[in-house]
Amino acid sequence: MLNEADAHEAERTALLLTAMYRLHQRLDDFTTELYTAHDFGERSGLVPSLVIEEHPAGPELKLHHRFGFSAEGDADVSELRFSAGLTVTSAGYLVEAMVDADLELPQGEYGAGVHTLYRERVGRLSLTDALSVLEEQVTALCTMDDVPSRLGFDTR
Repeated sequence: MLNEADAHEAERTALLLTAMYRLHQRLDDFTTELYTAHDFGERSGLVPSLVIEEHPAGPELKLHHRFGFSAEGDADVSELRFSAGLTVTSAGYLVEAMVDADLELPQGEYGAGVHTLYRERVGRLSLTDALSVLEEQVTALCTMDDVPSRLGFDTR
């Protein structure tokens, strides 16, 4: 039988997992629409994932949606990444969202290399505040439908 503290912890865990699943689905819908609306080339793909990693600050649960693509005749794979997640720290929850591109060759407005197109990071939050901020960040990511065009991808 769960005591009151255990029941509260189970409720918080369920809240976290349910919110992450819902936000993952929302970001997946958006990135799938981007992928189908733009011509990333024949050698391209979209990989949505929910990643759990251990960091020195604490465990991180991250939504990670990667577009992989290669220029014609190029064996190297470039990536466009939309990510959002939270890290559990001793000072509270840290929430971060980012859009970045790791380009093997110049693409659109950007030269070869890693480029951060968007990043927002907020820390020292309670779980409920962290989930609210994370929802706002995913909403912001889902408005960035111009990113493929900025990278030089044509619409279909």
